[in-house]
Amino acid sequence: MSEEQQQYWPIFTEQDDTKKFWNKKSSNLDKYAIIYQQPMYRISWKSNKPTEYEFLLNDEGVLFYKQGNKVKGHVQLNEDISLKLIDLKISSKKAEAVKVIRIKRTKDIFIYIWNKDYSYTFQFLKHLCQFCFVQNLDQLYTLQDVIGKGGFSKVYTLTPNIRLPNQPFNYAGKVYNKNELLSKKDLKKFYHFIRNECYVLKRINFPYVLKLCEIIQLDELLITEYIKGGSLYQYLKERKQLTEMESIQILQKLALGLQQVHNLGYVHRDIKLENVLIDKDQLKLIDFGFAEKICRDRLINGQGTAGYIAPEVFMKQPYQEVGDIFSLGVIFYSMLSGKAPFRSNTYDALLKLNKECQIDFSEQRFPNVSQKTMHLLKAMLQKQPENRINVQDLLNQLTANQIFSPSHNIPSTQSIVEGSVGISFNHLQSKNTLKSFYQHSQNSFIENNSQGSQQKPSKNLRDRRYKSQSMDKKGMLLKSSSFKPSLKSIYQIKIEQSEDNISMADYEQPIPEVSLQFLQTSYQTLNCQKFI
Repeated sequence: MSEEQQQYWPIFTEQDDTKKFWNKKSSNLDKYAIIYQQPMYRISWKSNKPTEYEFLLNDEGVLFYKQGNKVKGHVQLNEDISLKLIDLKISSKKAEAVKVIRIKRTKDIFIYIWNKDYSYTFQFLKHLCQFCFVQNLDQLYTLQDVIGKGGFSKVYTLTPNIRLPNQPFNYAGKVYNKNELLSKKDLKKFYHFIRNECYVLKRINFPYVLKLCEIIQLDELLITEYIKGGSLYQYLKERKQLTEMESIQILQKLALGLQQVHNLGYVHRDIKLENVLIDKDQLKLIDFGFAEKICRDRLINGQGTAGYIAPEVFMKQPYQEVGDIFSLGVIFYSMLSGKAPFRSNTYDALLKLNKECQIDFSEQRFPNVSQKTMHLLKAMLQKQPENRINVQDLLNQLTANQIFSPSHNIPSTQSIVEGSVGISFNHLQSKNTLKSFYQHSQNSFIENNSQGSQQKPSKNLRDRRYKSQSMDKKGMLLKSSSFKPSLKSIYQIKIEQSEDNISMADYEQPIPEVSLQFLQTSYQTLNCQKFI
């Protein structure tokens, strides 16, 4: 590897500049929520004498150890600290090796901890995995089927080799390929993309954001919860168009998840139908590969998906929180109308329409949508970012202002509770079988103006459209709905192809209190059957 490649690979390594393992400053344990506590033996690089202490881990990733009632030291765990299960001979050369956890802050500063009962050692390791990166794949998981591919990554299903009580049966693992990643011209940029994605997901534990469970250093493997269903893109493709009520409920959940990201000081930058996973009552915002810290002074990166990009990106203005709101507005528009706001047969033309931001809000496009909902939609899709609604005001209107009207076709409260996105997507999981939603909404039918009927386009017209939509200039077939153009300049646009698909989880989530409050308000407004 070159010197630059060595600087950015592996992505996760011990980077702490400390000269001691423990922080000895006093700390009050009473103010912390302890998630695991266990007596463990410990030795360090300074001493080979095993000593038993009480180890405690809180929900912020702070590890304490104490003797008697006195806290002796603590350390803040993070993605720059490594964990590894190793076999270690403790007392003599003839003694049998013991499975211990090595916690390493730098090349030379580490400790070993273990319990004589290996089951407790393993349980403690699994709790520590939430906050550090791990160097044991074979002892933790078995890779199963490939369920997605990207430009320099693959997504697998994984099964835990040792399953703890209440632990899911399946996970999803996004594996970054070393050779593919190192071949990137701007390696530094992709390094920070991956680091930012992990930083954000590690610090958000919210029902509507995909949960990152562990980071394993095996060509860099991110282990997330496994969503069994499919994407919102697939769901909308199947349903053609969603009701106003259902669209609002989905929008509210996405806005709540997005608010968590913004509160952390980051923007998502790639919100689109394909990056929302749904299965029955579950909804997850995924793919934080373009996430970055909010910068109010300048535009850092111009990446995004054509048709969803906030117009200010084309003008090289800073990408702030309302940039994500614009992309969320594109999703809302697509759900309400069944069509994308920007539609074209070619990528360059689509980008041009996205930049010009001339959007059709006509009543013909939204025949069954209330004026209050239309007002909110327009507020999300304002071309000028200073005129666009922010996430807090959006949530206020969704929850307090009761923007929908009982005069429209709205499903019963029972159907909302039991499945606003309530069909299984197992039958939609075949790869590369769906055309782009943009292309479908543009070309799925030809209107007969004289009779108001629909008819299929001629074979020649279908062939011509298919060719223009699905092949590049060299005649190579392209995946239709996952391109992510990088806006190198306002005058010259280079489109980068990516196939990042993320995975899907098998796990039931109770409806959050805020959603129940929203549904109860909906019931009172609609004056329909009793809410249960």
